[in-house]
Amino acid sequence: MRFTLEKINKYKYSLKTVLITLLQMKSIKKNSSSHFLDYKNFCYNYYRDGFTKEGIKVNSLDIYYDDLKNKNLNYLTDTFNEKSIEEFDLFNSNGKISCLVAKNANSKKWVVGLHGWTENKFLALRLVHHFWKQGYNILTFDAFAHGLSYGEKTDIGYSSISMLETIVEHLKNEEQADSIGLIGNSMGASTSILFVQKNKLRSKINWVVADCGFSNIKLQYRYYIENNLYHVPWWKIGFLFTHKFSKETKTKQRKYNLLLNMKKAKSNPIFFVHSKGDTFIPYEMSQIMYEKKIKYEKVKISKIWTPEGSEHVNTIKTYNDDYILKTINFARKWEVNETK
Repeated sequence: MRFTLEKINKYKYSLKTVLITLLQMKSIKKNSSSHFLDYKNFCYNYYRDGFTKEGIKVNSLDIYYDDLKNKNLNYLTDTFNEKSIEEFDLFNSNGKISCLVAKNANSKKWVVGLHGWTENKFLALRLVHHFWKQGYNILTFDAFAHGLSYGEKTDIGYSSISMLETIVEHLKNEEQADSIGLIGNSMGASTSILFVQKNKLRSKINWVVADCGFSNIKLQYRYYIENNLYHVPWWKIGFLFTHKFSKETKTKQRKYNLLLNMKKAKSNPIFFVHSKGDTFIPYEMSQIMYEKKIKYEKVKISKIWTPEGSEHVNTIKTYNDDYILKTINFARKWEVNETK
């Protein structure tokens, strides 16, 4: 655990980095300004509608089929098609939430799939296919500033909380859902955890599967710019990044820290999934969240699985059989949540 904390704490200011920043403030501010503009463009540059450069329609089952082919997931002969799935819209005070739904007759069990950054409701079908095959009803939606839903600049899932509230109310009031589970990867995983921490409807959620989520968006920004984009120590080029993103998105990004309110989610079973080969979001973030979560559980209700290897959002590909078995078993255990 100590090593895990040390790896993540590397992306917090230390006395040493504070002193160096003060001494080199002029050059650090200059470098950070130019890198922020570049990183901002990177964060906001993704397809929401139309066609990809390969000619695939973004808002269609074709992009889901292409995703399955790329991941070598052999679902194409027995997965969603135009007849089994329906596209519809929900609305809240902010605007339209574009959704997909696939139902199983006589079932009141629901699973909501939350996609990752740059993805959409069709790509979220990858996460819920196996639940649908096991008799669950499924719903996926375009997150804030993704796909056909409202929002202009992504805040990496923070503003999707109100969308999810609208969806949960719809499932309870209109579909008479007996149980509701959430499964999300990356951004979607963190949004799911944030929902059961902060939203008034968290007691309506029976279980959560959080696949490769981040624990703290500020530290994730710093980790990514150092290890993936620029290969320069984050404090040399990332000065005030979180503050600037807060101004861009009009949200308090520094509060997007899932370790702060884990106690509020003490009654919600969470299955943390994160492969150790993830170079986009370090698996230690899920490990730390899990350790924090179980501290507040009188009876242990949460689990973690950190298999070897496998890149970001690819655990479902690399360990497909295990992924299906473990997530289905976790869901079934908590369809009637004895802790509530």
